[in-house]
Amino acid sequence: MKQPHIQQDDLVFVNISRPDEIKAASTQRTIRRTVMRDIGRSRRTQRKPRTWALSVRQTINPSRTAVDPLPSLTNTSVPASIDPCNTAYYPVHLDDRDLQLLHFMTSDKDYVFRPFRSVWFSMALTDPSAIFVALANAAMFFDQRVRAQEFKYETSSACLAYYGRCVQQVRARLGSVKESLSEGVITAVLGLICHDLYVGMGDRWNTQFTGLERIIRCRGGYHGLSPNVALFAFWLDVVGSVAEDARPRMPKPLGLAAYLDAAPPDVIAPSVRDLLDDLSISDGAFCDVVVAFNYVISVAITVDGVQCDPEPSWQREDSLTIIKLFGPATHFLLSMSRPMDLHSSPQETKFLREAIRLALLLLLAALKKDVFRFTSSEWPHLQRKFTALVAFIPLTKYDALCLKLYLWALVTVSLVTDPEPIDLYTVGTRSVISSLGIDVNDALKLVKSILWVDALHIQTDQFISHLSELTCT
Repeated sequence: MKQPHIQQDDLVFVNISRPDEIKAASTQRTIRRTVMRDIGRSRRTQRKPRTWALSVRQTINPSRTAVDPLPSLTNTSVPASIDPCNTAYYPVHLDDRDLQLLHFMTSDKDYVFRPFRSVWFSMALTDPSAIFVALANAAMFFDQRVRAQEFKYETSSACLAYYGRCVQQVRARLGSVKESLSEGVITAVLGLICHDLYVGMGDRWNTQFTGLERIIRCRGGYHGLSPNVALFAFWLDVVGSVAEDARPRMPKPLGLAAYLDAAPPDVIAPSVRDLLDDLSISDGAFCDVVVAFNYVISVAITVDGVQCDPEPSWQREDSLTIIKLFGPATHFLLSMSRPMDLHSSPQETKFLREAIRLALLLLLAALKKDVFRFTSSEWPHLQRKFTALVAFIPLTKYDALCLKLYLWALVTVSLVTDPEPIDLYTVGTRSVISSLGIDVNDALKLVKSILWVDALHIQTDQFISHLSELTCT
């Protein structure tokens, strides 16, 4: 006999006395009603996902004041080599503030691109003195973030304290015969030099670099140094020297890489090659100009290619592309003879050669700044030198070959530098165009045929308009 079902809580019991009673309509209706009740309930009421509240507790250091806070930074993509939690990597004991600054620098990379950051950190973590200049940089960048409007380097107490600590340790180590020539001391000095260049301390950079030069000379060169240490010694020499347009002090690291040892490929267009060869015949000093153009045109070709890449490798902070690309070309241009050194050259070609050298340096500076977002501290000094040179150019003594190259230099500098002396440049450009017997559009075509970098996206309309206005007057 079939018994009525008994419901207890969420369970429904169905009693049957024979197996075939399971197929009875009433029994099946009870089963379906119970099942559908649970399904309908689940559809009407969605279960909320289980959540946990997480927070990062900042360790309080009683020696720090309340006006010097650091944010709680969490970044799961921190590389192990600079993970503040992994203190086994550090060459010295770091307190909570030190670790927080390193954590800040690691998280800062998510929204601020700083060339060579990860390379520098990996070098700094190998030496107990170098790590303090890395902390000086971190403290400075943190101050710039929290005191954006009123930040002044000379009042960044934490930055200056870390910097001074590094200098003090390096001085002590220089008193040891073994330590004074060590790679660790060289790495620390390189860090100080890089810091000084960034903050614009030219005198301090010169002092530090003089010391580095002596250490490298006493070692007999780069022998025994890791490739990155030798490469950065070469690069920081170039960066500091170009800011003053001075000759480099350090040699290129021989055998470091083919791109530093080999001469640039011959990439000059045949028409430009003929022009430069003709000038070289009349003045042998122009042979260097041919090599200089090859260097810079090679850079321009590479940069134009990089622009086509949606994710260029140079945007990684472990990339050394900027050094490889600009280092050899800039080193060569800085090593070229200046007008006072060319006693046997005609006076007019001395100045033309110098104008071309300065224009090529300014073009490289524009590429570093506008394409690679790299600080170009050389810009003002080089432009002032070029502007002063324009007044001494013996325009009336130039033949067509010289006028074409001078036209390229004038127009290039006019288009890539600040517009302040534009009237001086455009007046000179107009005179050259008139002497060549061409119009403004043909002049621009001539300039582009010699050397032009599409990656700079230079707007020429305003320049052409300005030249045309001068023509009418």
